[in-house]
Amino acid sequence: MDDSKTDQVPRAGLGQLVALGAVFVPEDALGPYAADLARLCAGLGVPEGVELKWNPGRAAPQFWRGAGGRLRPALRRGMLELAADHGIRSAVVVWDRGHLDWPMRDRVEPEILAYLYERIERFLAERDALGVVVADEPGHAGGSWLRAAKELTESGTPHVVPERVVLPILTAPSHLVPHLQLADLVAAATTAAVAGRPAGLELLEPLARLARRNEAGRIGGAGLVLWPPQLMDLHFWLFGERVYRRRGREHPLGPAAAPADRPGRTFQRTDGLGRTA
Repeated sequence: MDDSKTDQVPRAGLGQLVALGAVFVPEDALGPYAADLARLCAGLGVPEGVELKWNPGRAAPQFWRGAGGRLRPALRRGMLELAADHGIRSAVVVWDRGHLDWPMRDRVEPEILAYLYERIERFLAERDALGVVVADEPGHAGGSWLRAAKELTESGTPHVVPERVVLPILTAPSHLVPHLQLADLVAAATTAAVAGRPAGLELLEPLARLARRNEAGRIGGAGLVLWPPQLMDLHFWLFGERVYRRRGREHPLGPAAAPADRPGRTFQRTDGLGRTA
């Protein structure tokens, strides 16, 4: 599990986006994925031990500052395709503060953590499996985040009971865990795609392969949660989905939605990037 945030939002109609994402790694894929990722990095000339992050930042190793423009897209796509080949799946919750600007620490962070935890429990139930959740070490307000995580694994949410996650959510430094580096990529790439940034949009196909799907084969609400609900039509523009199921009701998406379904739905007629329907 890892988080993401961006203020770089080309898609008109959105504000700052914050997200939390998880990758579901089957037990028998833990070692093979790490080994294949190491081979991918070696083939691309990435030195052993260099942390793979969407945005390495100012403190990044010298290697990233000198890396060519083709390496990073190839590495990102390769990581996602390897993960899909190993049966790894994902879920990401993206919150738009332009539509609902609640306080981050007191409201947004606990909400997106709860939404993601529900998808984790449901995914494990679908597979009749148990799981351990490992999160990247939290930065700010780590104590309050860990308390909220502990409450989830003890009490669940109004929608799921804590049956499948067998330990309190653990944390680890991401530079030591390749699977956390994959979670960083999935969370950040998905957030970038929702934001309308080219670096995210060009990864939509492998992201869709990875995403958890519901019983109808749709990503919306299962592998990607967009909040608030006014954003639901983005599932049409991102993945071509024409129906979104919420609270037992199926909502037509995009231009197929009836006028009565449309109030407040920002992306019913446009993707915010110049495409209209």
